Amino acid sequence: MKLFFYGLMVSVGILGLAAGFYPEYQIELFFGWILPVLAGVTTMYFVLSASKKDAQLVIKTIAMGFVIKMVYYGVIIFIIFKLYSFEPVSFMCSFAGFFLGLHALEAVIIKDISK
Repeated sequence: MKLFFYGLMVSVGILGLAAGFYPEYQIELFFGWILPVLAGVTTMYFVLSASKKDAQLVIKTIAMGFVIKMVYYGVIIFIIFKLYSFEPVSFMCSFAGFFLGLHALEAVIIKDISK
């Protein structure tokens, strides 16, 4: 969990730098950051809880988390695009970068758990 916390701190720093360089896109950058962060924190909480109980439960938790995250991302992005008018390119760039970075970090942590 400590590694994930450090990854979150790095992502906050990257978000701050990006928002400093592009202040006109601060809201889009924030939404692109917060969606993967909320999903990642929730996933790591449940995966770490499952790892304390049973190894098979970790696999089930990861599979269920994947399905829930895909629904979550789809619904939230749809709502954001319908209810809030903003610059979609900066949002998608921010979202894609943080999505890839935080999910790669999750994969490393899950690999460490499974040893």
